Amino acid sequence: MEIGIFQLLSQPEGVSAREVIAQALWEVDFAEANGFDTVWVTEHHLSEYGLIGSPSVYAAALAQRTRRLRIGYGVAVVPLHHPVRLAEEIVWVDHLSQGRLWVGVGPGFSPYEFAAFGVPLEERVARLEEGVTILRGLFTREPFSYQGQFWQIPEVRLTPRPYTAPHPPLMLASSGEESLKRAARLGLPALIGFRPNEELATRLATYRRIREELGVPAEQVRAEVRRLGVLRRIYVADSDDEALADVVPALLWYAHAALRVHYRAGAATPASGGAHAGGSLPQAGTLPDGSAAPALLSPEDVIRSSEGGMIAGTPATVLRQLRELAALGVGHVIAWLNFGNLPYPKVRRSMELLAREVLPALATT
Repeated sequence: MEIGIFQLLSQPEGVSAREVIAQALWEVDFAEANGFDTVWVTEHHLSEYGLIGSPSVYAAALAQRTRRLRIGYGVAVVPLHHPVRLAEEIVWVDHLSQGRLWVGVGPGFSPYEFAAFGVPLEERVARLEEGVTILRGLFTREPFSYQGQFWQIPEVRLTPRPYTAPHPPLMLASSGEESLKRAARLGLPALIGFRPNEELATRLATYRRIREELGVPAEQVRAEVRRLGVLRRIYVADSDDEALADVVPALLWYAHAALRVHYRAGAATPASGGAHAGGSLPQAGTLPDGSAAPALLSPEDVIRSSEGGMIAGTPATVLRQLRELAALGVGHVIAWLNFGNLPYPKVRRSMELLAREVLPALATT
């Protein structure tokens, strides 16, 4: 099993942007030197929820800072980009990384961010599909032109051409069953968010079924499933009780920050059942990514409310839960190691335990 790291770069109260960025770069350097496989750069805009407003700039810096790690957009929010400009940025990161780039794409979800860019939220899925069509055309056809609903592109030639032939691997964000079905129909590996193992098993079975119905050989389908990325928050400590005590405040901070940021500035809140920019908001008690807001009192309830997205405990506990994912056919777990307002010394200690006591055992899984 491969393990990647996921970087949102949240900025808790009392922490400067310099400190957030320095910690993020420490994590990348540690991952490069200690057996991790990938780093995933997350795009968000104009708030402390996530500081990577220009993911291609950050990815380009990581391409020069590393030699081994594969670098992923996790994800590029296609509706907020002009696809020609995004294609040019992807090609440059592909060259700077010498072919270590994976391009995760998604529709986005934030009413606040879409309003800031003047993009109607209800257009996000249609813009994603049209944008991906344009990206693929620019990468593979020379010259290329396109007349669509949202973008009209005269005859152009993408220069330079991708380092990776025909282009860096594309992956599709999946927070629900329909998006996973879309990924299967398009033949794109999916980046799957927080879902309990039982639900994940059902969705993987759906993916396999759709691919097999399209005539894809069984061995290729198995390989595709192993390339899917499954997101999990992971925290390793010296005892299970210590891990629970540390992650609960961090999960609560994330829940409150997500709701405060993405539905602020006069936008309707999930509790009010309103909508912003034409998009329906989550139901009360859920976060914008679809997972449940951890608003319950006991540590166990807070962990349970994270929708199966939390793996926390001793190295032995974490290893057992990662092996449960491997048994489902998952070959790549994207570990969100620095989440919420976890103190940075605790994040570093968790990463060190993961690298020293878990990753070697996973090498044979």
